[in-house]
Amino acid sequence: MDKKTKAKAIKIETLYDGELKQISGVLRGACPFHHDTGTPNFTIYPKTNTWYCFRCGVGGDSIKFYQMKHECDFKTALEVLGK
Repeated sequence: MDKKTKAKAIKIETLYDGELKQISGVLRGACPFHHDTGTPNFTIYPKTNTWYCFRCGVGGDSIKFYQMKHECDFKTALEVLGK
């Protein structure tokens, strides 16, 4: 299995710091990329292992989440998650 495949297989909910609530097959929580007030805008879709923030308008896979959370480039995220 190559590094990219391994990195994409990392469950996003394991990279998320905070409380998530399961609602109708998705996980919802506060967006880690902005101050989230009121209804949680951050959604993780476990079936596809993708995420989306309805306030930021940004989403992606586990690699993109790691890049944004740690403010790093794709190559660095791939190296860390692909181990």
